[in-house]
Amino acid sequence: MNLRIDNSDLRGKSCESCGKTLTPEDVYTRKIGDEIHYFCCSHCADAFERSYIK
Repeated sequence: MNLRIDNSDLRGKSCESCGKTLTPEDVYTRKIGDEIHYFCCSHCADAFERSYIK
C-alpha cells in the first residue's frame, strides 16, 4: 500500500533500505504490519518488504 504524506513528515527521514535522504518529490511509503516505512524509490520499498517478510 502506498500512502500520501505531508511534506513536514519528511524532516530528518531517510530511506529505510539504502539511507538516502528523502525529498517530497522522491518518497515512497509502505504500510507493513502496523508501521509506515519510508523509501526513496519503489525498488528500495520492494527490497525492504521482501526482506521484512522473510
